[in-house]
Amino acid sequence: MKAVLILATSFIFISMLMNGARRRGKLNDQANRAVSGLANSMRYFVYGLLFFVGVVCLAMAWQML
Repeated sequence: MKAVLILATSFIFISMLMNGARRRGKLNDQANRAVSGLANSMRYFVYGLLFFVGVVCLAMAWQML
């Protein structure tokens, strides 16, 4: 679980850095598309991870009842 949290945190940090470079116009068109695609995949991973953790928490709460 620690590795997954570290990976998600690093994804968010890297995404913020790349979006900052993209907004300042330091990238060409191909790099701009690659950064936006990578940011979308990182975002989907983090959302999926949050959903998975929520489902696990609900399952554990259900078992405690």
